[in-house]
Amino acid sequence: MPDEDSQDRLRIGGWVPPYRDANGPLRPPAPPNKLGSVARRALPAGFWPTSSPSHGRGSTGRRAMAALATGALIAVTGLTALALSDGDPGATSLAQRMVVPPLDPTDPVSVQPSPTTSGPGSVVRTPTHHQVTSRPAENARTTPPTSRPPTTVPTTATPRLAAGATVGLELADRPGYRLRHRDFVARLDPISAGRPGRDDARFTVRRGLAADRCFSLEAGNFPGYFLRHRDFVLRLDRRDGSDLFEQDATFCPRPVRDGAALVLESVNFPGRFLSAGDDGVQLSRRGATAFVVRSPV
Repeated sequence: MPDEDSQDRLRIGGWVPPYRDANGPLRPPAPPNKLGSVARRALPAGFWPTSSPSHGRGSTGRRAMAALATGALIAVTGLTALALSDGDPGATSLAQRMVVPPLDPTDPVSVQPSPTTSGPGSVVRTPTHHQVTSRPAENARTTPPTSRPPTTVPTTATPRLAAGATVGLELADRPGYRLRHRDFVARLDPISAGRPGRDDARFTVRRGLAADRCFSLEAGNFPGYFLRHRDFVLRLDRRDGSDLFEQDATFCPRPVRDGAALVLESVNFPGRFLSAGDDGVQLSRRGATAFVVRSPV
């Protein structure tokens, strides 16, 4: 190929033949500031400083480093713009892959309200019914209570407490047992004719020492000694004239069992009655012993 028909081309590694033209031999132009012609052609002329004879070798090196940095920045900017451009509308861009993280799907959550009515295939719980106990009818027949036979009043229980009378007090529930004193303490013992202790079961009824409507019991075999409660225990003590003794020795009879028997209530402790037990006779609020007034044995 003739040298006249060839074109000047710039290739990597320098100029290729022909090395001359009509004016003579060709020499490749020296790149300014030791840079390749490719970098010089890519940048505008304003970016390249003109050489000045006043600048030395050091200023030329600094200009070369600045040009290299500028070229590298422009190249990176161009590549980034090319990568971020949406060439394909259906493709995912680099910016999207870098900025938007992938979203992992989660389990679906139902936001619909729970059904209030049962539909096909739904489970309906049957409410628990509590058993209700029915009340008996008001007009139901009721068995009348069995009537108790009338209490038979003994004909021998005619004596009553009267001032000046000598009597014996027999247990209404245990015939033959009477109230007596023994070792100056009241107790209940079986008393009958011909047995010892019958004199201890005789008492002379006196008008109440603390209340006229009530009575006091004086021992028949120990004149001046009266039955009185002390520490809520019935004892036989000698009368000392004190107000406390007068009250402790006064008892008010209360009729029970249709008047066939009576109980003795303390005048200074209302609601407490003489109650006989295995350990003697005490003043109790829980119970009362019914006595029947008998003639002395």
